[in-house]
Amino acid sequence: MPNWDLAYLNDLKRRFTAIQDGLQDRIEGVVRGRVAPAVDAMPIGSGRAVRAAVLFFDIRHFTSMTGSPEPDDLKRTLVMLDCVIPMVMHVIHDHEGYVEKNTGDGVMGIFGVDRTDAETANAALDAATTIFFVLQNVINPALARIQLASVQARIGIDLGNVLLARIGVPSGSARQDRNFLTAVGPAANLASKLQAMAGTDEIWVGSNVAGSAAPWRQQYFLDVTPQNWTWTFNRPWQEHPYRVWEYVGRKKALPDDGALRRLLGLGQAT
Repeated sequence: MPNWDLAYLNDLKRRFTAIQDGLQDRIEGVVRGRVAPAVDAMPIGSGRAVRAAVLFFDIRHFTSMTGSPEPDDLKRTLVMLDCVIPMVMHVIHDHEGYVEKNTGDGVMGIFGVDRTDAETANAALDAATTIFFVLQNVINPALARIQLASVQARIGIDLGNVLLARIGVPSGSARQDRNFLTAVGPAANLASKLQAMAGTDEIWVGSNVAGSAAPWRQQYFLDVTPQNWTWTFNRPWQEHPYRVWEYVGRKKALPDDGALRRLLGLGQAT
């Protein structure tokens, strides 16, 4: 897991710059129909039951912003997908998680396989807060410079038993069957529900996450369990109903962040 320091933030910015390299040519190619997306082959592995945290990241109002077939709107869609989604994937990988799937305007990540619940909860929360910091302090300023609206997002996380399975065939194309990793189970289902319930730039988590997180984090959990919430588990040791929390902790600006932002051409830190 990376240290939250200036070197890591600088490394994220370097990777964001690399993602943008040649972006305009790729966008023009897709808009004009010159290229088709490729699908990389993935090895098939056996499935197994694990205890893990599942994180769903979603770009808010994506469909309404990018539903037009006009070239300018297509460019806007591709810029967001080419900049936002890859950076979210980078952060998930940096926090020892892996991407279960890309949902188009979102990402599903898995954390903590073969780790303690405390390690798992803290890794997922660290990833979520890093994603929002990068979104607000690296990605959105870059979008503003090319006159695109800022990205708003939301995150849902839960922790529990998950079945991971590799499904499909060894290789394929966009028109043929291929394999993918999938995660199923209550934690995955609830993380998806929480992401859909969260507001703009909010992180909603299940009680297993809140209860397993580090003691210093407890002050940042707000009980947001809906009055008509009926989610329960058929296990006597689980809460009934299973409670829901908003995590309001966020990454702080680093001591030298102002200097870094000037160096990277991002303006003054706020």
